Amino acid sequence: MQKPLSIRPTEEIEKKLERLLKIEKMEKSDLIRKLLDIGANEELKKCVLELFRGKKVTLARAAEIAGVSVRDMMDLIRDNGLSLHITAEDIQRDYEAAIR
Repeated sequence: MQKPLSIRPTEEIEKKLERLLKIEKMEKSDLIRKLLDIGANEELKKCVLELFRGKKVTLARAAEIAGVSVRDMMDLIRDNGLSLHITAEDIQRDYEAAIR
């Protein structure tokens, strides 16, 4: 069951929503849900990249938090100019976890 979420959009956001509604031809609530999902996904990726950069999470944990595959997380890290900083122990631990 979805819970209602109440927001007060700025005038600028309202204008953007109106323009998108004309293009997308969808219900306003569906469009807002879609945009929130896109924004939440992007913000999660941004936050998890910072955690990874600070070595606060492993590659696998970063992927889990972001809701993407490890392969996609590796691509995201590379695309943002970060080093994977993976150790042999990391590879061994991930391998052992995968075969369990």
